[in-house]
Amino acid sequence: MEQASRTPSFLLMSQHGEAARLPMPRGTVVLSRLGGGRSAVRALAPSVKYVLQGEEVYRIDGRTRCLRPGNFLLVEPGTDFEVRTPCPEETIGLCVYLGASEAPAGERLALGRAIAGSPIDPLASLLGRYARLLADRPEAGETVARRIVREVTVGAEDYLATFANRLERLASVKASTRIETLHRVERARAYIHAHAQVPLTLEAVAAEAALSRFHLTRSFAEVHGLPPLAYHRRLRLDEAARQLRAGEASATDVARRLGYGSLSAFTRAFRHAFGVPPGRARALLQ
Repeated sequence: MEQASRTPSFLLMSQHGEAARLPMPRGTVVLSRLGGGRSAVRALAPSVKYVLQGEEVYRIDGRTRCLRPGNFLLVEPGTDFEVRTPCPEETIGLCVYLGASEAPAGERLALGRAIAGSPIDPLASLLGRYARLLADRPEAGETVARRIVREVTVGAEDYLATFANRLERLASVKASTRIETLHRVERARAYIHAHAQVPLTLEAVAAEAALSRFHLTRSFAEVHGLPPLAYHRRLRLDEAARQLRAGEASATDVARRLGYGSLSAFTRAFRHAFGVPPGRARALLQ
């Protein structure tokens, strides 16, 4: 490990610590640029792991979690884990060991040793912005580390509170499997957002979530208020409304992009969702 500043608030990791323990205190930011290999880590503070480029595979409490670009993982303090970067090409990751402004949300809410998040979560946008900054300008690490810790600590608290709220909505799922079910529901939601511009089948979404179609439909609707395909349709119509309000395309063009068989079919769906035809999209609240 190379220290990229005169303080321990920012570190640049360029080599794996094979079978080594790398204990990190609160308030530390680590930018990793690694080839293929393995490290064994003990987290003394609650932490957030984020992948900007490549892939990181975590082994925690006998379970494997794979982080690809845009994904993040929140890990409780005191957790021993192994992380691998299976690709020989450079993997770029950001790890933020959270500040001590208040008790870690994971401890308060008893959400498990590791909670995953996807690119559609606001915390991912925050982590991605800072990961790109440090990857381009590691010399800025010392200057921005404290701000990163502060903002990511708040973002992690918000994300875990949202996760806990969604968890409470899974009334039909056994308590012992709720966290894993919610992880799979959120994986399905991220998949839907990633495919917002194309038609989807329930079979494809269920396969991504590794749930049966029935289980996914019921659990997804409990958490997000709509079954998966209805959520997908609404997502696409929201994007259609945005484009029409901005004058980026005509109703005919938007209908074709969304895969509607005719303008009239798109108009019916749009009116059903928003109460007005596409031609009056600009009247909708921004």
